[in-house]
Amino acid sequence: MLEHWDNLVTARLHSLGWPGEAFVELLLAAVAGGVVGLEREVRGRQAGFRTNILVAVGSALVMIVSSRIPFHDWPNGPERHINITVDPARIAYSVMTGVGFLGAGIIVQHRGTVRGLTTAAGIWCVASLGLAAGLGLYLLTVFGTLLVVSALWLLDHFEEILPKVRYRNVILRRPWVDGCIEDTVRRLERAEMHVADVSYQRSADLKTVDIDARVSFFQKSSTWDLDAKVGQDGVVDVVSVSEG
Repeated sequence: MLEHWDNLVTARLHSLGWPGEAFVELLLAAVAGGVVGLEREVRGRQAGFRTNILVAVGSALVMIVSSRIPFHDWPNGPERHINITVDPARIAYSVMTGVGFLGAGIIVQHRGTVRGLTTAAGIWCVASLGLAAGLGLYLLTVFGTLLVVSALWLLDHFEEILPKVRYRNVILRRPWVDGCIEDTVRRLERAEMHVADVSYQRSADLKTVDIDARVSFFQKSSTWDLDAKVGQDGVVDVVSVSEG
């Protein structure tokens, strides 16, 4: 059934001639990249709407130009017995390698946390969609776009209900007394947080201390009322909670 529809669409577009078909392929690549880029744009990711469109259209254009090389009217071709061959697999490999460098620029490491992996993977998939569109695999491009958007959008909501370890850097301030560091760690553990590392700095007059703790936990709401959990007796004050 799907093969029948694919052959029908391909035959219909072939009837437009290669310039018309190439225009449709570029348009399909732009739509595929735009749909994926729109999802990234709404979520405020680094590579958004325009970036994904450019990657998809550029990949499709490379594939179209490469596939047209054998049909080009080369000067003095017959006399010189020029034989032009094209390896689509090598073309795809070159494009995906170049897009890999683009994706590497999106990935950022900040205080032990790696960000941008999903966006980089999305860019890589968008390049694949562009290559598929440029090669004339129309239904495959449409289905691939739906799968990529589903993975980025629908599965993101599914991940919300899964248990997930979250990391934060918590800065607490309290008067300096002997054993205050150990007491603060126990307070955090009672708040259902695992303390992975602790550092501290005392004030200039040595009366107070700022304790910087890297903690992990499962419940997203664990930090919402952290001040009430660790400072219920007024001894400890929460200065800041930031992503670790």
